[in-house]
Amino acid sequence: MVAEYKKTWVSEPWIGNFGVKPIDPGYIYIFENDGKYKIGKSINPAARIKTAKTWLPDMNVVGIKPFWNVSRIERLLHVGMSISWYDREWFEPLDESYLDTMTGQFKEFYDEDINRNSVDFIYWYNSSGMAEFAIDLNYQKVSVKKFMRTESSRKKK
Repeated sequence: MVAEYKKTWVSEPWIGNFGVKPIDPGYIYIFENDGKYKIGKSINPAARIKTAKTWLPDMNVVGIKPFWNVSRIERLLHVGMSISWYDREWFEPLDESYLDTMTGQFKEFYDEDINRNSVDFIYWYNSSGMAEFAIDLNYQKVSVKKFMRTESSRKKK
């Protein structure tokens, strides 16, 4: 189900207790095509799906969920899943367990609750092992692209 596009979001005062700043609202989406998954961001999910269907007519929408700090969250997801990076924003799961982390758990985020999603993301990211890749990236002091190319076991040949 695609959440209805919102031009404004209302932050709850308690999200600051979790380090979430109510800036840069938008949607994280996961699309699937031929066993590969595109993780991206959009401010208008209906328009994004319509555009994507022009170049990927058979794609499936795995999920589209609202978050604060959507640019940062997209980057964290790309880094956190870098071991399965395929090309650009595309990822190829390593196995069923990895696929569940990538898609199954993502589907559990709320379709409309940007505040809960933004806080729940912190727990998901840290408990799934994705944060370890962000720590490694920080120590290596390289670009995200270079890090993903180095870490990936699925990169496009």
